[in-house]
Amino acid sequence: MSEIEKNEIIDYLTEAERKKLLASLHHVLVWVGVKEPEQMQIDCNDLRSEMEKFHQTEKDLPPEIHAGQGLVELHSLIWRLINEKEITEKERLQIAELIEILEKKEKIDEEDLRSAKLTQKQAIALHDEAASIIRALLDFKDILKKKEHGTLTEYDAEELIKRKVNEARKWNTFIEKIKKDDV
Repeated sequence: MSEIEKNEIIDYLTEAERKKLLASLHHVLVWVGVKEPEQMQIDCNDLRSEMEKFHQTEKDLPPEIHAGQGLVELHSLIWRLINEKEITEKERLQIAELIEILEKKEKIDEEDLRSAKLTQKQAIALHDEAASIIRALLDFKDILKKKEHGTLTEYDAEELIKRKVNEARKWNTFIEKIKKDDV
């Protein structure tokens, strides 16, 4: 067996590592310190199916969703919605569509992590993608919940932003502490 083949075998995910990554995805705070993806490639067929379910066309989609390319600018969309005073019924439908699409994508990533033959690097990338999708899902659900009973006040929007900044700071501090402990 060549040296390259040995390295490839060693680099594959073990069952223990696989279980650890899957358990991490099911942890209540998996999303803490994780940023939603800037952009996400989604299945065009899933998007069309969701649009048909809600009787929408491409013209009804927000500018952050590029249906033809299957591309969603998630970060921009989330922040725009957080900062809007109120969201329309049409935007509510779009958020519901995206939640369903993202839930499917996260389940696919999780299933791949559970059963696909992956290297450690691929498995970690898949785990991180699934965690970032979970973060986006929570953000969308939070937007719907906050704006469900009327408009999101300026105070609520500021509090949401402050909370996200504080979460990121705490997570960065934690990571720095771990790095120091490892050295």
